[in-house]
Amino acid sequence: MSSAPYPWLDSAWQRLLATRVRPAQALLLAGPRGVGKGALARAWAQALLCETPLTPGAACGQCPACHWFETGGHPDYRLVTLQEKTSKQGETRMATTIEVDQARETVDFVQLSTYRAGFRVVLVDPADSLNPAAANALLKVLEEPPLNTVFVLVSDQPRRLLPTIRSRCTRLDIGLPPAEQAAQWLADQGVDDAMDLLALSGGTPLDAQRWADSGELDERHSVLEGLAHPDQLDPVTLGERWKTVGTRTWHNVAYKWLGDLLAVKLQGHVRFNRDFSDVLVTLGKKADLAKLLALARTQANEGRTLSHPLSRSLQLEAWLIQYRHLFD
Repeated sequence: MSSAPYPWLDSAWQRLLATRVRPAQALLLAGPRGVGKGALARAWAQALLCETPLTPGAACGQCPACHWFETGGHPDYRLVTLQEKTSKQGETRMATTIEVDQARETVDFVQLSTYRAGFRVVLVDPADSLNPAAANALLKVLEEPPLNTVFVLVSDQPRRLLPTIRSRCTRLDIGLPPAEQAAQWLADQGVDDAMDLLALSGGTPLDAQRWADSGELDERHSVLEGLAHPDQLDPVTLGERWKTVGTRTWHNVAYKWLGDLLAVKLQGHVRFNRDFSDVLVTLGKKADLAKLLALARTQANEGRTLSHPLSRSLQLEAWLIQYRHLFD
């Protein structure tokens, strides 16, 4: 891949390519979710492993190493990420943390000789999901990486990483692209209402594309139509109806709705839900600030795990009762 994975990453990509001969042994790619950090990290890993790189240092895409990488079979590459776990009841869920066993396997991996006598690359994504034991296990090899071993860490929330891990890394921050560039890219992908979707996604183009492709916009609209009329909503009925909405979608929609209410209350403008601006301006002025802050804080805390032991319908019912009281 001679060019960056996405046009707004070109500057960061060129900075990486300039270091290919002597890359940072521990690189931290940090920035908001949805800007393509993971794709950039994978492109960098392939570039390092490529055996006949192009003149700028990018992967050729043709050599055996590139073919192995693209099929997930390169012997000198290890991806450390969240894994699916099966409960005793047979339910399969994505783990919420990277476990210590994964870190220990990675430590063993980097102690081996390389198969192709080139670089060895370990990609940790999302690095902020390392649990404390896993982080400490990796820290030992980050302090003294084996020869020709490169660690690439990807993080939306780098402050959650151990300070000692951050201090061992060369950090490259990936920011939001200019809105015009992001909107043009979305339009080129066939996405309608690009500016509204960018606003909903906080300016991150890949999240905007996910909204467009996911089919969740109808669910979002249904939820917001209910929240737009707090004096008419029935918590029991809506709690039962919305229990089928995915937990991540619900959190995203509710959190940004509350964020817009706060923005109107404090600053007078809508940030995320531009298609509901008029309703939000009216409701935001009426909302009780202390209650609104409390509910937004609760929503943020629940968003860290996106799981709850109680019945979804009961949980939603309690939330809606609290929401309705914002406007008493």
